Amino acid sequence: MITPFDKSFDDLLANLLTDYQNQSVLNDQTIDTSKGSLAFIKSACMASALWGIYQAQGYIGDQIFPDTADEANLERHGFVRGLPRKPGESVGDFLARLLDYIRRPPAGGNQQDYVKWALSIVGVKSAYCFPLANGLGTVDVVIAADPVITGSIIPDAALLAQVKAYIDTVRPVTAWSVRVLAPEVLTINVTITTVGLAADQTQTLADLTSYLAAMVPGQPLYLAQLVNVAIINGADNAIVSAPAATITPANYQIIRPGVINVL
Repeated sequence: MITPFDKSFDDLLANLLTDYQNQSVLNDQTIDTSKGSLAFIKSACMASALWGIYQAQGYIGDQIFPDTADEANLERHGFVRGLPRKPGESVGDFLARLLDYIRRPPAGGNQQDYVKWALSIVGVKSAYCFPLANGLGTVDVVIAADPVITGSIIPDAALLAQVKAYIDTVRPVTAWSVRVLAPEVLTINVTITTVGLAADQTQTLADLTSYLAAMVPGQPLYLAQLVNVAIINGADNAIVSAPAATITPANYQIIRPGVINVL
């Protein structure tokens, strides 16, 4: 974050020497500000002290906002909002949870609240809420596990039970039926041939993998989007030979990358 305190030692020194020179003009006298002069030495000492103060003020300014705070103060932002960091949770994931909490605060049990409740449990990587899934007063929550912690994105029975038990303690009493479910994973292989000498096939492979890994339950996989990823990475065009057509999952099905070939 750019602040008024983003000044270098040289900038501060130059400003102080300019002040001395301005005093020379105002008092009609010459003040030596050359390197080694008394005015220069005093200015250098003052600039050094000011630089330290400016750095401290800049640091404080960064800590005011969660997205620029350091790790310890980011956790403090979460603590004062009753949002502790989960064990093993990365800084980026925790910041995303905190920003979502700030932007969409608790709302008495709406759709986003169920997502927040599920994500608060250690081992849950992502969560999706389907209100009125089986009629009035029913909610389905689909969760994907954190493979770093659990070894798979498919939650086991213990994790499903843990999430449901917690949600049952905080959900509105009007939600008489809440189910916590595992997603059905559709592993999709992709083969795409790039056109053009400028195509960055390595980055295309990485971006395609990330794109499929971030898809949510029920989100279709469009061939045009695969082509677009290749074009963003320098290709003039691209030909998708697999999959052969748009993949449209059901609500509780989630697409994840299989073997990705970029030719």
